[in-house]
Amino acid sequence: MIQNNKIYSLILPAAVLFISISGFIGNSGNNTSFVKNELISESGGARLHNQGSLNILSANDLSSGLKDTVYTDKDCWLELRIDKQMLYQHMRDGRTISYPVSTGQKNNDPTSLESRPGLFAIFHKVEHHQSSQFNAANMYNFMPFNQGIGFHSIDGKAYYSHLGVRPSSHGCIRMKHDDVKKLFKECPLGTLVLASRGYSARTVAFTPDNFVNEREYSKDETKLFLAENLYNILNGNYYKYDRERFVLNPKFIPVSGIYTSYDKKIPARQNIPKTHINVVILKDNLKVKDNKQILITEENENLDAEIVEVSTEVSGFENINSSEDLIKKYFNNPIGVLPYFGPKR
Repeated sequence: MIQNNKIYSLILPAAVLFISISGFIGNSGNNTSFVKNELISESGGARLHNQGSLNILSANDLSSGLKDTVYTDKDCWLELRIDKQMLYQHMRDGRTISYPVSTGQKNNDPTSLESRPGLFAIFHKVEHHQSSQFNAANMYNFMPFNQGIGFHSIDGKAYYSHLGVRPSSHGCIRMKHDDVKKLFKECPLGTLVLASRGYSARTVAFTPDNFVNEREYSKDETKLFLAENLYNILNGNYYKYDRERFVLNPKFIPVSGIYTSYDKKIPARQNIPKTHINVVILKDNLKVKDNKQILITEENENLDAEIVEVSTEVSGFENINSSEDLIKKYFNNPIGVLPYFGPKR
């Protein structure tokens, strides 16, 4: 019985092959094609961005929650929410630590300043600083980021009642003694500070561990890249142009800060670039010749390319032709340029 099973196992494949070949011979002179594989590639702009399958997305799918992202290689960055009177310390390990603060207020004193939105960096640190403007007032763990505006605590605790509640300082960001002392220890020079009144078109993210820039970027290159990135996303072209991901050198951030589009919203939908869809079909062609010979040839059938373009017709598009104008409008932060007040006598 076992021997018969072995014979059947050999006869059955041979019979199938014989019947298949007989069918081809019976149709002498005819061609038979078998599709082996289909290769689908999708490209947009200057680079191939999808291969092997087709991924059709709508403009709405690609527009939700977009921001112009700036990258830091430090272990934390600071988000100052002027509207909430809160400071958030975002940590590389995913934690977010909250601190109540009291920001600058504009009042009858002409030397009082409101806190301004922008992307800044801590450029100086001193444990004890005496104000040259306000009667040598003591400022502890002082960390300026916007000209003379910075985080610090002051004498006593009476001001604690304003923290997390309302602006009360002449311009700086007041904090509890222990909170600012902790911040002073954990935030090195160059820590990014993103200040907003509730809206910002830019955000900050951490680079992957051990990430390094592909090359060294100059100050002028950095300013232009940041201006172009913001310009493109505000004009609905986030996906139409390549964007370089690089660590922002905090030394390139002016003390007046970088513009964050606090006064202009990102459009609800972004333009989707032209997509070139190319389909290549790989086939085996079988041809029977003179009822005796079977010829097998391979063929690649390249279908005509199809161009797909989805335009959201973003309104208010602004055409800027020079790098200088681009930097002036989308990098410089005029609101962060503060007036100078000399020492009070």
